[in-house]
Amino acid sequence: MKKHNLLVAIVAVVECIAFTAQPVQAAKYSKSEAKQVKYFQRKYKNLDKAQYNRNSIYQQAPNFANPFSPGVLNPAYISTTMDYVNYYRDLVGLPSEANPDDANRSAQIGAASLAAVNASASLQAHGLINYLRPNYISENDWGIAENATLGNINFLDDAHSASAGEIVTDLMREDNNIAGAGNIGHRALILSARATRMGVGAAYGRNSNVLYSVQNGWFADDILRQPVVNTMVYPARRVFPYELVGKKTPWSFSTTKRIMDTPKIYITDITAKRRHRATQVRNFGKAFYGDGYATTITYQPGKTKLINTHKYKVKIGKYYNYTFRFFRQNSKLK
Repeated sequence: MKKHNLLVAIVAVVECIAFTAQPVQAAKYSKSEAKQVKYFQRKYKNLDKAQYNRNSIYQQAPNFANPFSPGVLNPAYISTTMDYVNYYRDLVGLPSEANPDDANRSAQIGAASLAAVNASASLQAHGLINYLRPNYISENDWGIAENATLGNINFLDDAHSASAGEIVTDLMREDNNIAGAGNIGHRALILSARATRMGVGAAYGRNSNVLYSVQNGWFADDILRQPVVNTMVYPARRVFPYELVGKKTPWSFSTTKRIMDTPKIYITDITAKRRHRATQVRNFGKAFYGDGYATTITYQPGKTKLINTHKYKVKIGKYYNYTFRFFRQNSKLK
């Protein structure tokens, strides 16, 4: 669950604008890296950056009274949300997820139910724990909402306007996960190795400007599927957007193998020839098993300076090592 402060969103927008100031020099990348960078920059450029508010986010606004209606989202908001989800899945080498209507309806009932009770930003919002069902919401709809809100939830305070991409990106970066430092539960769901589909819901608070967003991505048949990959890392292998890491962004390593210890992790800036030990290393064990991972380890890059175009090597104990190079997605490689 995320509580996203509007100031954070504004800062992110300013940073993205700053990123476009200087073109990236192709000489910093190998031919294969340059090809990948150009591919993802084109994909990112084509993503819709439109801002939505209380008047534009709905095709039909919710009705918080008898007869209750969860509302219907603007189709463009839903499709853009999924475009961002699948862009991020492509970055890490995962297949795209589908977006069926029934999953969207369930997610919308979940978001509208959170809005109806003006849910606070706490873990109890997942499953609507300890919230009383308003008498205008049927038991059936409340049950659907309880299940849908077990997925990703985002709280955007004072959301006079927001883009669909801001919500997804906030969940990916995990800078403000109220479940605790290093917890990447939202990222794990977006980058699930089992998931095949996701529903999208959003609603403004009945008595507030809080925008409640729900990504309904937990389905029994998906949880029983075999993972499509054995390992997931963030930052991802190959090339990775510089905009997706910040001072508070946890890095992560997820695997289908069970790891009992907490390994030492080292990050080497290959370009600058400097190596530093990662900090705040945490082994979450099977916490994200439903997403396909028997072990998830998160950490901070410590004293490592993160520099666009630099190439890095990450060594996770005796278990895994890989390299990646940063690029700016909101730019154009010449």
